[in-house]
Amino acid sequence: MSQLDSNRLAQLATDALERTAFVLVEHIEPEQAAELSAPDRFSRITYSGPSDGTFILGATDGFLRELASSILGVEPDEIDLDAQGIDALKELTNIIGGSGLLDLGGDKRLHSLGLPELIGSSAPENVEAEHQCWLESEGELLRVMWVPGKPVASAAA
Repeated sequence: MSQLDSNRLAQLATDALERTAFVLVEHIEPEQAAELSAPDRFSRITYSGPSDGTFILGATDGFLRELASSILGVEPDEIDLDAQGIDALKELTNIIGGSGLLDLGGDKRLHSLGLPELIGSSAPENVEAEHQCWLESEGELLRVMWVPGKPVASAAA
C-alpha cells in the first residue's frame, strides 16, 4: 500500500476542485498558510479494511462560500454557510477521501469508505507535516489532512 504525501494530497484536492467546482487553487507552504485566516469548519471521512485511516478537510468560510457557489451556480452572497457551505465541504471530503483511497490501493483491496461528517471548528494537532497540505484560492484557505491508521492484522495470521 502506498503512502500519500503533501504533494499528492494537494494534487488530489486540486483535481477534485477543478473537476467538480471549477475552483482554482494554489498549493502553498505552511508558513504562507499561517498568514491567512485559519479554517473555520472541519469535516472528516474514515475508511477501514486492510488498513484504516481518516481524511480531514478544514476550510475558511470564504473558501466554502466560493466552493458552494461554484457547485450550485449561484452568487457567493446567496450561500447559506450552515447548509450549503457544510454540504459542499462534506461532498469535497467524500471526493478526496475516495480518490485518496484509490491511491492507497483501494481499487485492489477491500476497503469501506464511511460517510463524511462535520467535526467542528478545530483540527487535530497530531497530523504529521508530510500528511497534510494547504491550498489557497483568492486569499481563502483549504487544509487537507490524511491520518493513516495501523494496518489491520490478517485473520490468517
